[in-house]
Amino acid sequence: MDCTDDIKNRFREFENAMEVCLPKVDKNLIVELLGDLKEDDYPGYNLQIKLREGFDEENFRESILHDLGVLPGFHKDEKYGGHAAVEHRVNFKTLSYLSNMDDVEFIHGSRAGGGRASIGPRLERDENDKIYGPPGSKA
Repeated sequence: MDCTDDIKNRFREFENAMEVCLPKVDKNLIVELLGDLKEDDYPGYNLQIKLREGFDEENFRESILHDLGVLPGFHKDEKYGGHAAVEHRVNFKTLSYLSNMDDVEFIHGSRAGGGRASIGPRLERDENDKIYGPPGSKA
């Protein structure tokens, strides 16, 4: 096995670890966070959290406030469902906490603070104008 085969194998292992450890988190967010964690142990991110249909807004709000100390902003629509926006300092423990919440379907995010402007919500819509998750998801 040459060096490039080793890279391919390790990348497959990394992809598998992302899927197992943080199944609801956008893979691009994980990769971006890895780079940011080299410079900052707890970088600020604007997280967009897609919530399951029928989620309990009050319960979700109270959990985030209690555990993270911030109030999420909610965007709810009968046609598209709901999602929450949370601006907070993030590490893998934070993403794991959010990913393990029953009401969460998936998480996208972009770096915020430190002279960086948020690029705003990154939830995408398909041809039927419905919010969807990461490629291959059923959301």
